[in-house]
Amino acid sequence: MKLSLGILKNLDFQFWLRQNDYYSTESFTAKVETGFTHASRAGLIKKYKKNINSNQDLIDLIEKRIKQRNNPNLYLDEDLLIIFDLIQAWGGPTGRNPYIFQNGPRITRKEYYAQTYREAVEMLYKIDKKNYDYERDILPIKEKIEELPQVSESFSTKHLSFWSRFLENCPDLVIYDTRMREIFRAANKNTYIDTIKYKDFLDALLDLEQFLEIEIYQIERAIFAFSSNYFKNDKFILRNKFKISHADKEIANQLIVKQLNMSLDD
Repeated sequence: MKLSLGILKNLDFQFWLRQNDYYSTESFTAKVETGFTHASRAGLIKKYKKNINSNQDLIDLIEKRIKQRNNPNLYLDEDLLIIFDLIQAWGGPTGRNPYIFQNGPRITRKEYYAQTYREAVEMLYKIDKKNYDYERDILPIKEKIEELPQVSESFSTKHLSFWSRFLENCPDLVIYDTRMREIFRAANKNTYIDTIKYKDFLDALLDLEQFLEIEIYQIERAIFAFSSNYFKNDKFILRNKFKISHADKEIANQLIVKQLNMSLDD
């Protein structure tokens, strides 16, 4: 069964796009700064903090580091590990896992991290956005990144998303984390979360991209901001208080009703 974003296609995308503070040009938000602190434990990125005044500054740095080479073989191991750490930092507090759990594998197994990440980057460079297949080209890279200890789908797709933005011949890829899984499930009646794959989400966004005429990066960012305003992260339930008042609260209410109906059906 083909999945879709359902009633989410009615969101005020331009409004929510502006509310996603992970892309703030004005502040280095507490969550991202915390992520930066954790990733700095590996010893490679702390020196960059003095030049970071906003989340967008960090994104610009990631772009600069990715674009500094035009061939995967030209990246030094340290280059790749810096990019890895910067992306983990941008992901906020949940990016801490490789630095603090299981004896901090990013710190204690840096050679393995560099080699595995290099293999993923080499595959990314080979993709032709005009002629690619998800199962053949995207999934193996996602799985390769997830071979890294303490790197799950929520972060493998962050790495895919950042590299895809800044590699000229790479198709657009987006972030698929807990929020996206839960809200995507709620938008698709009678769909169990363990049956929803990254490809389903990508396909749904690509369909909506044609309908809305905005990039899938922007669609994903807007949905994330909408979800963050109305729903808790650990459970798909409405927050007691909303930071932002907007008419799209009705869509949030409809999603909760759909989720409740699915639970009753179970």
